[in-house]
Amino acid sequence: MVSAKVAGRVLFLLLLASFATIPLLAAAFANDVWPNGKKVHPPNPPPPPSTEECTHAQKVEILCECKLYINKHSMLFPTPSSPCCNAVRNVPNLDMVCIYNLLTSSEKDMYNPTRFKSGLPIFCRL
Repeated sequence: MVSAKVAGRVLFLLLLASFATIPLLAAAFANDVWPNGKKVHPPNPPPPPSTEECTHAQKVEILCECKLYINKHSMLFPTPSSPCCNAVRNVPNLDMVCIYNLLTSSEKDMYNPTRFKSGLPIFCRL
C-alpha cells in the first residue's frame, strides 16, 4: 500500500518536472494571435456621438412633412424622395429619438412612437 502511494507521488513529481521544463509561448495565450501567426487587430471603435443636436425648427418641419406617415393609425410609408425623408435627412445622424424627445406630451399622444423613432430613419435612409 505504501509503495503505491510513493509510486503515485513520484509519477506526479515527474509529470510536474516535465511540464516545468517545457517553455510555454506567451503567444499561445494571447487573445490577438491566431494559429497561423497573423496578428488580429481589434475592431475599429464606433464613431463618437455627434455633438450636433436636433432643433425645434427640424421638429416642426418633420411634423409638417411627415404627418401622414407618423400618425397613430397611418398605414402609409414615406418614399426616399419625399419631402418627409428630405426633412428627416436634415437631422444629424437621422436621430429621430432626439426629435421625439422634443415633442410635448399631447404631441406624443398623436403620433406612433415606433414609426417616429425607428420607422422614419429606416424608410428615409439612402
